[in-house]
Amino acid sequence: MITKLEQLVERASKVGRKKLSVACPYDGHTMVAVERARNQGLVDVVFTGNLERIKDAAAKANIDLSNYEVCDIPFDDAALQTACRKVSVGEADILMKGLISSEKYLKAVLSRNTGLLTLGSTINHVAVMENPNMDRLLIFGDSAVMPTPDLKQKLQILNALVSMARILGNDNPKVAFVAATELISSAIVAGQDAAIISKMSERGQLDCIVDGPLGLDVAINREAADIKNVKGSIHGDADCLVFPEIEAGNAFYKANTKLANSTIAAVLAGVKSPVVMTSRADSIDSKYYSILLALVAGTVF
Repeated sequence: MITKLEQLVERASKVGRKKLSVACPYDGHTMVAVERARNQGLVDVVFTGNLERIKDAAAKANIDLSNYEVCDIPFDDAALQTACRKVSVGEADILMKGLISSEKYLKAVLSRNTGLLTLGSTINHVAVMENPNMDRLLIFGDSAVMPTPDLKQKLQILNALVSMARILGNDNPKVAFVAATELISSAIVAGQDAAIISKMSERGQLDCIVDGPLGLDVAINREAADIKNVKGSIHGDADCLVFPEIEAGNAFYKANTKLANSTIAAVLAGVKSPVVMTSRADSIDSKYYSILLALVAGTVF
């Protein structure tokens, strides 16, 4: 089982070299992350965007652009559409964003014109986090796509997280539905949904262990679970976290990267081809490991 993001390197090397389509690569973090993956023989790369800005970013990162295919498209929206189409028509295998907002990126991915949507599927964001204080990777969602998921959508998030856990070698993941309290209240919808899904797991309707609602501390910290004496199938040992809405998931993502020295690899689930989905301000390591995660996960989930 993979417990450190560095272990993705060996798994990714067995996949075979893939073509990475990068939209608007105007920042050093994206450039260096892509260069690292290319130097390891994991990817070939096509950059799509304003040529002068690409040249400037490459020069600042000390990267030789002669090793890359560059598609000069002056305007970002058109560059993003082109990067998406390269993947949808098979000219590239994996899509990645550079210095462009998540809103614009998701709009392009969700557009019927780009051909990346899987019929009948729901797209959600899957993040895999390595935190220096934890002995395992923590998989969570949704922190980038679904603003206020309903019960059905939470089940889809659950399935995506469990699929990712199994790709990484955890055949029996524990999934915690995070809420403000472990008590079930008629006033808190997140707790009600969590209780329903937890009961579904208890009745054998789900192929994984689920508990909730659980406070974040009880879900991931055994000492907190002991102190609060919360009884259940998860006792500080959750492998996956489902957040009640996007603000909670997004705040957790960014608090961990900026305050807790965590590294997060992130991709989208529910698309025809692998799509890297990081924040513009993410570290080089996060962007690099997101490329590797896309290689390893492929379109399995």
